[in-house]
Amino acid sequence: MMMWLLLAQTITGLPAMLPGTDVKIVLPDLVTVLDAATVQNNRLVFDVPLEPGREIRLLISYAPEGELAVPTGYVGPQSDDILLQLGDARQLVSFRGWLADERGIELVLPGRNR
Repeated sequence: MMMWLLLAQTITGLPAMLPGTDVKIVLPDLVTVLDAATVQNNRLVFDVPLEPGREIRLLISYAPEGELAVPTGYVGPQSDDILLQLGDARQLVSFRGWLADERGIELVLPGRNR
């Protein structure tokens, strides 16, 4: 439980994920965009299937507040989640789980089984 609390505190550095927050999935070069989506109606919906295990970065921005975050992540084994690496933590955190539990947002990624 303590580990989850520490990880939750670390991930709170991400923008609030209010409606209108833009999220781009990019390669580690921060230039090549694989997909992009905007938080709307408590959903974040991506369209492009991603390769499991691929290292990516999320460019998360909310223009009215000028917030920007660029966490490192990996596409989950079924391509239906992004596992975030936060700070020095060794354990990866489910972006899908965090969005649902902390922000009430559904993450939709076209996984391998869709």
